[in-house]
Amino acid sequence: MNTITSGIVRIEQPRKPAVLKYEHTEIPQPGEGEVLISQKAIGVNFLDVFFRNGTFPLPAYPALIGLEAAGIVEQTGDGVKEFGVGDRVAYYGSNGAYSER
Repeated sequence: MNTITSGIVRIEQPRKPAVLKYEHTEIPQPGEGEVLISQKAIGVNFLDVFFRNGTFPLPAYPALIGLEAAGIVEQTGDGVKEFGVGDRVAYYGSNGAYSER
């Protein structure tokens, strides 16, 4: 399969909004039980702000932020039966929604 490049937002340390850093990175193909989602909308909520400013520290830095998004499944990993390419999906609770494909 082809290499996948995505734009992501990382924070190197918790602070003011200026710590949000946009960069392009290669992301791996979906693994066992995983799907690759082309994000079409993300939520920006107070939990994201609390992670960014350090009110709720993240386990390690640099870190990805953004807890919720909706999009379309682009690829599926081995063993995925609940979703197929082209399915519309939404999720909450996994950091990394501040990204684009």
